[in-house]
Amino acid sequence: MRIGVLSFQSPADTLAQWVPTAQALQRAMPQTRFDVVPLSYEALDAAVAARQLDFVLTNPEHYVVLRNQHMLRPMATINQNIAGRVVDNFGSVIFTLMGSDIQTLAQVHGKRVAAVGLNSLGGYLMAADVFLAQSLQLENSKDAQVSFLGVPHSRVVQAVLAGQADVGIVRTGVLEQMAAAGKLDLHQLRVLNEQPSERFPQLLSTDLYAEWPWAAMPSTAPELTREVLLGLLQISADSDAARAGRYQGFSIPANYTPVEELMRRLHVYPGQDAFPTLQTLWLRYEHWIEIGLSLVSLFWTALLIYFWRSNRRLKELTRLNRESQTSLELTAAAFNSQVGLIVTDELTRIQRANPAMAFILGFDESDLLGQSTEVLRGASVSPGTLRTLWEEVKTHGRWQGELLCQHRDGHDVPCMVSISTIRNPVTGLTGFVGSFADITAQKKSADDIKQLAYFDTLTGLPNRRMFLERLQTTLDTALAEGTLAGLMFIDLDHFKNLNDAHGHSVGDQLLKRMSQRLGLLLDANDLAARLGGDEFVVMMAGLSTNEDEAMASLMALAERIHHTLLEPFELDTHNEVGLYAQTLHYTCSGSIGVALFGLLDEPLTEVLKRADVAMYKSKQDGRNLIRQYDPQAQKALHARMALSNDLNLALRDGQLTLLYQLQVDAHNQAVGAECLMRWHHPVRGAVSPVEFIPLAEESGAIVAMGDWVVRSACETLARWARVPQLRHLTLSVNVSPRQFTEHDFVARVTHILQDTGAAAHLLRLEVTEGIVMQNTHEVIEKMRELCALGLSFSIDDFGTGYSSLSYIQTLPLAELKIDKAFVNDLTTSERAQAIVKAIIAIGHSMGITLVSEGVETQAQKDQLLALGCTLLQGYLVSRPIECSALEQLIATKHSTALL
Repeated sequence: MRIGVLSFQSPADTLAQWVPTAQALQRAMPQTRFDVVPLSYEALDAAVAARQLDFVLTNPEHYVVLRNQHMLRPMATINQNIAGRVVDNFGSVIFTLMGSDIQTLAQVHGKRVAAVGLNSLGGYLMAADVFLAQSLQLENSKDAQVSFLGVPHSRVVQAVLAGQADVGIVRTGVLEQMAAAGKLDLHQLRVLNEQPSERFPQLLSTDLYAEWPWAAMPSTAPELTREVLLGLLQISADSDAARAGRYQGFSIPANYTPVEELMRRLHVYPGQDAFPTLQTLWLRYEHWIEIGLSLVSLFWTALLIYFWRSNRRLKELTRLNRESQTSLELTAAAFNSQVGLIVTDELTRIQRANPAMAFILGFDESDLLGQSTEVLRGASVSPGTLRTLWEEVKTHGRWQGELLCQHRDGHDVPCMVSISTIRNPVTGLTGFVGSFADITAQKKSADDIKQLAYFDTLTGLPNRRMFLERLQTTLDTALAEGTLAGLMFIDLDHFKNLNDAHGHSVGDQLLKRMSQRLGLLLDANDLAARLGGDEFVVMMAGLSTNEDEAMASLMALAERIHHTLLEPFELDTHNEVGLYAQTLHYTCSGSIGVALFGLLDEPLTEVLKRADVAMYKSKQDGRNLIRQYDPQAQKALHARMALSNDLNLALRDGQLTLLYQLQVDAHNQAVGAECLMRWHHPVRGAVSPVEFIPLAEESGAIVAMGDWVVRSACETLARWARVPQLRHLTLSVNVSPRQFTEHDFVARVTHILQDTGAAAHLLRLEVTEGIVMQNTHEVIEKMRELCALGLSFSIDDFGTGYSSLSYIQTLPLAELKIDKAFVNDLTTSERAQAIVKAIIAIGHSMGITLVSEGVETQAQKDQLLALGCTLLQGYLVSRPIECSALEQLIATKHSTALL
């Protein structure tokens, strides 16, 4: 494994500093070799771009650029020991000579400022940001005269001492190091904008930003990344690696977003100058902009004067013109309406046509004069239809209805037509008048309504309504012809995860591309439809009369669809850091259920149910599978539904009970217990929580059941408060994600505490890491509200989730529970020992209590105690038992000094 290190010194010195750290990792991972590669800025950029490294150690400002350009993953942050305090951040010091007249940041205006370099975070950028808040732009020669002296930082100090600069900017700790080496008397200097010592144990003038990060390349395997992280976290401060590297140790990664925000505020982020801000443009072209604005102002003033004078003349001309047009408009209004009008003689020859008529059909008015109305007949209208129309007009004097008229270019125009006779009292029929209104837009609206009614707006596939109509037609045809037909239900696996991670717009792209692929696989007689969400259905008609042959054809299509699904989809996603979209190569899978129909005349619901049961069986068997309808699977589904229905009655009928599993300390004294819910079914007997808890989550019954557990636990705590030997015990209650995310969960818990009078500090809520992944900000706020009531939180099954190391630093936790999977292998697996040791080290460093679950042997107990875990839970201590039995067990075997 190659570790690229940003080097400001000779390669030999860099190797001497970091090779011991690589050796420490190699001792922790004997099967892996680690090589340190000292690199300059440019060389490190090239190595990362060429994927020649596995891990990167660089300064914060360089890291954020590499992270955004090459998707580096943060692993850990370097810690320093300063005056007995372990810190993972640093800042800048702005100073001047004690005898200088500069007392504040504002007085730096027009002075000479010495700094390390334009891109040096501690040696310039942090201080420049502080000056910018004071409306002082160091890079602007009008505000200050900045000179960059390069590393080491001591050059800046020497320049100020020698009078070559009025103000200096260095990284925190530089002044103290020079004073300790006898090269500087701190009394010679005055620190500007000095921050309180409580914030940081060294002289400080700015905000604090994260120290150097250790990051992994995107191509580095997650398993290797986790092992290296554990190795880094186990490096102690007194080790050879820490002494050579001049650090205290490593901690979970700090937040580097403020570093990027600072660089962008100061316009030093690479490529940012390609899009200059208005402020930058003003500074560059202030003089020319002022001249241009003055010229534009003069131009608009002259233009307004011209328009004002012209307007006065136009008003008089308009008045005269309006009076002359009024009489003409009244005469022509009727014939020049928006409705097409024609007047014919008694032989239906056109005598006059208005402009609207000519416009509707694309003719010139002169082209229509003298023509028979036959010229207006649409190509799809038969001559017999027109003869019937004219006979009705002559008989009843009027006809009205829809008629297709022929446009000059040959296409038909749908029109609403009204024809009336013109009669003279003396001579009788003299002609006809017809009105024509173009109803193309109305027809299109009707087609659009039909599209909305029968087709999915996102994918363009038939929707559920159209599919059910076609399904009924196909079933009727199959029964009449004696053939079979097939049905296939397709449900995209883990589609919700894609929506949650990248947004619904990306999910919609997948659904559209999925629809396009289905269209390429189907024959003319086949039908693909979207039923909703991520559910698709495919129907094959006209299959063989033989069931085996028909199923073989259906399975062949299902296999083609299955393989097509597995081909990666290219989806456009939005990069939160940059300005452009990125392409996500997403591999999707689907659970497919197939079934035949056409043997019986049956309701459509039965046909759909068979394919749905087969699809559900595919999901139960692990997803990404094809399953044929099996009556046994339907029986299993019915049994599951029956159990789910019974579960809704379990709480009401008192079938749920609460058991307690004891937790003890290293001296075998009771410290608390975990509440565990059990269900005794009146027919089936004891039902495993593994079976009924997922059902409760799906149905929503877990909310009421969870509230019952919380209330029962609080009632027990209130009763124990009156018993001296029990009143110190805590009770832990498991809270499901569904229950915790209820909007009024905090209010319900508050009400239960007030109603029962239980001591809130003795109630501990156990949650899983998965809760945090749903809505991090909302969950943390809810946890803090509950902690304000006095409750505490425990992370259950710690170490098995994805987010543990990322969010543990922000969660208000009091306890971590080491998962049973690690405890089981503790005495036989060195990896399990290393993981448990790392979890315990994290807990101890953050002041969090640790509880080991699943302790079943004395050897496991002894090793856990030796590693520093002092709270135990498992069958070695006690199985889950009723409350009365727990109280008796504590009184006889696990009594404390309070007894």
